[in-house]
Amino acid sequence: MAFTVALTAAATRPLTKKLQVELPDFRVVGAPVTRSLPVSPPQLPVCLQRLKRGEYSWVVITSARTVTYLQELLATEPPLTTFPQVAAVGKASAQAASKAGWNVALQAGGNATDLARRFADLSPSTSSPGRIFLPGSALSKPDLTAALSEQGYQIDVCPLYTMTPVSACPEVYFQADAVAVTSGSNLRTLTDFGVFSSDATDSARALPRLVCIGEPSAQVAKDLGLAVTAVAKTPDAGGLAAALRSRLER
Repeated sequence: MAFTVALTAAATRPLTKKLQVELPDFRVVGAPVTRSLPVSPPQLPVCLQRLKRGEYSWVVITSARTVTYLQELLATEPPLTTFPQVAAVGKASAQAASKAGWNVALQAGGNATDLARRFADLSPSTSSPGRIFLPGSALSKPDLTAALSEQGYQIDVCPLYTMTPVSACPEVYFQADAVAVTSGSNLRTLTDFGVFSSDATDSARALPRLVCIGEPSAQVAKDLGLAVTAVAKTPDAGGLAAALRSRLER
């Protein structure tokens, strides 16, 4: 019988489809456990005005979802004459920003630490510390903001969305051989749903093996006291596939 892998991404997302192609002998099921909701922080109008006036030297994009929400906001405003250069945390966010027509001048390897390092490596002639627009999730950790601030940048943090749990956990997570998580918030939600804990009603249920898409979600697992079977070396379908094969095919 094929191994079942439950992935915390929608069945229609490119990540899910690519992972299914990468793992033809596995049953990969995409099932979201969180959903995004827009937020309107008090600093949003000021940030949008600064964006219009060209006061930002960079826009930092930490997720493809951020691009979607920012595009929706900008669609209700007069067209921008120019858009700042973009620094993307990884491949997916870079692709989303490029698709939006924005110039991705910096792409990191999929985490905030690497992105901060890329900024530090910029030569003075390439970039002198200026003001950075950092939209994203209300649940984002402050690590990136702190690291860029230490480099002399002025950071305008502006959450555009937050993540909330779905009403009920998809049943596939209680049947899967492995669970592949794409973010720390997804992992926390699965933990709250009891996916990684045995209970009296089903004490014989084997707990799924946990595979994380990167070090940030692996750190959340550590904070929660969960055992991580494998961590993807790259935060994409290829990285997840390699991590899953290395453990589940043994």
